[in-house]
Amino acid sequence: MGIDFTAFLGHELNRDEIQILCHALNSRSLNHVDEFITLLLPHNPKDKGKPWTVHEGIGGTVEINGPCGVQFTFSEKVCYFHHYIRWRSFLLDEKLQLYLKKVTFDLASYFKSTFAIYVPDSGSKESGILDFIWEDENKDVDYIMKWLLERCGTPKEKIIDIYKEYEDYWDSEGYYIDYFSDLK
Repeated sequence: MGIDFTAFLGHELNRDEIQILCHALNSRSLNHVDEFITLLLPHNPKDKGKPWTVHEGIGGTVEINGPCGVQFTFSEKVCYFHHYIRWRSFLLDEKLQLYLKKVTFDLASYFKSTFAIYVPDSGSKESGILDFIWEDENKDVDYIMKWLLERCGTPKEKIIDIYKEYEDYWDSEGYYIDYFSDLK
């Protein structure tokens, strides 16, 4: 099992507003999300024309599932954006990284969120923040950021700083908080 890309963002949407976001995605009004799907479609041709849909998720969450494996999972306070693009690819491929950052920026703008937190989906201490979105925890993104700071140290200055190459393997060490200063 590999490690996939994830981003965590704060939001204050209720269930009706999540449905409205799904309609916005279907009307292709979030430009960078639509651009990202266009990039992925040649690798997922069966998803051409596939609509975004809203479903009840696990642990009290609501999910928006889109074409090409793009998913947003909403707790009451956090949006967990995840995709099967490998974490290592996100860390090393600057073009792919920029696409994912732009999608995350579109979401942050829509949610009126000022930052996003990038961590791998599994395999690291930082990935423990996933537990905070389920209904038995249901923490907000500020709590998550404080938890990371206390348990994992300060965020990396650049995304690439998370990647650690060793003689016969690589590892993910740390997390990154994106304030989108390069995209504003």
